[in-house]
Amino acid sequence: MNSWILAVLFVGFGLAFVRVRKGRRLLSLIKASTATGTLCYLLGWFQVYFAFPSHACPDFFDRRPIVRFHRFTDGTFPLHATCHWDNGEQKELVSGWVNPLLFTCMAVLTGCLVTLAVLAYRRYRKGHTR
Repeated sequence: MNSWILAVLFVGFGLAFVRVRKGRRLLSLIKASTATGTLCYLLGWFQVYFAFPSHACPDFFDRRPIVRFHRFTDGTFPLHATCHWDNGEQKELVSGWVNPLLFTCMAVLTGCLVTLAVLAYRRYRKGHTR
């Protein structure tokens, strides 16, 4: 699941919400970042939830000395599911692009909401100074 093709498809899906008409750009960026971030989080959550350590983290009997599965760690924010073996090796089961894209969508959404609040405040003050 480490393919970047899904990341490009998710961003393309989000960009479908962007309108270039003046006055609607901010709202369309909010929609795009929300849609892309939601898809990204759901995919990462499924990768964490369906990461079965018994299948994803095997023991390596063909190595000398034998490498055995030690522990499995997972979490939902930031999304991670990691296999740990007794020789110190680790394997991340969540795609490498999921968390950066998720945090980028959150930053865009936060920036748009702050900008929208500032614009609304300016409009409010402009209307009450008369």
